Amino acid sequence: MCIELGRLANGYEDTEGTNTFKFMSHEEISNIPGDRTVTYARIVVDYRAQKKDPNRVRITAGGNLIDYPGELTTCTADLTTSKILWNSTISTPGARYCCADAKNFYLCTPLDRHEYMRMPVDLIPPEIIELYDLQPKIKNGYVYMEIIRGMYGLPQSGMLAKKLLKERLEEDGFIELPHTPGLFKHQTRPVWFCLTVDDFGINFLSKRHC
Repeated sequence: MCIELGRLANGYEDTEGTNTFKFMSHEEISNIPGDRTVTYARIVVDYRAQKKDPNRVRITAGGNLIDYPGELTTCTADLTTSKILWNSTISTPGARYCCADAKNFYLCTPLDRHEYMRMPVDLIPPEIIELYDLQPKIKNGYVYMEIIRGMYGLPQSGMLAKKLLKERLEEDGFIELPHTPGLFKHQTRPVWFCLTVDDFGINFLSKRHC
């Protein structure tokens, strides 16, 4: 729990923070815009034996309470696209395939408007309360957070992250094919990749093309 809160805030020990949210003071809480709903924090606990740290805690925002006025649709790659790319790698002489992960890109995407969340202080470890000096910030048994970057659970996060990622990729010559969501191709080099959430499946002919 300390690692996850630190990852979403400003760090904890060796865990780098993404500044996805910041803990709010009483004054900041009183200035929350009237058109925003303060949502809840949903905590998911799991054991993933294949991970370096198998004990997993993930905090997501209660997106069902968020009324976002803009576009929310995000087209993603389907299984057929991935399979065709795999088959292309196998059937093309000299082709190679690798995987990559855009770690924390989702959590580092700036929101176009801030959202707000609260968590019962009883769920926050004492180490985090001390590190971030949260005692003076507790209000009616809750600690409030201002969400300033993309967070799992927010309905607009996926759309904003995909938009920013496309802009960054286009700067390096990668464009998303118009009729195949999630499939990108370099404009001059024989490099293709399929994007699923924050994972890349990359097809290329040789290392010199990467």
